[in-house]
Amino acid sequence: MFVLYLFREPVLDYMAYQLVYKDDIKKSDAIVVLTGDYSGERLMAAIDLFKKGYGKEIVFWGGPIYWKITIAELYLRQLKENGVEPEHAVWSAEKLSQVSTDGEAQVNIKLLKNKGARSFILVTSHYHTARARHVYERLARDNGMTMYVYPAQDSNVRLQGWWKERESAKIIFLEFQKTIWYKLFQ
Repeated sequence: MFVLYLFREPVLDYMAYQLVYKDDIKKSDAIVVLTGDYSGERLMAAIDLFKKGYGKEIVFWGGPIYWKITIAELYLRQLKENGVEPEHAVWSAEKLSQVSTDGEAQVNIKLLKNKGARSFILVTSHYHTARARHVYERLARDNGMTMYVYPAQDSNVRLQGWWKERESAKIIFLEFQKTIWYKLFQ
């Protein structure tokens, strides 16, 4: 027990880094960006990849987030302000089968399929990449698509020393819970 106490910080850091997954990305038909961050950093990472020629379109679920406000409204505004024209955005505001990464994945895969996409880059926050990869992996494979995962920085969540800061601890702990649930019941 003393040894565990002595090495608790590297063990806790190691645990958080297990939530992160990154592929060597390749040019793809589309870039799928997951909703759920409050800083816009996921979409900024997708915009950066788009401008570097890694995808022809940016795909996202754009449903409601607050009274009469949709994610699509916010994303389209951020895209335009960063020099990406709306014709490069593919989105749907359809009601999710479940408010989760899985529900969002079903909509995004359908959008990709309708556009004839054979490959895509999945962009989400660094701490969410491993679980998001597992959620999308089967859907991509079943639809004959190649997927690459790209972690976006999230300045609100640090991985090293995550337990020392309330916001990081809440988000990392919740991601641990969701990952365990997903692995047990999916």
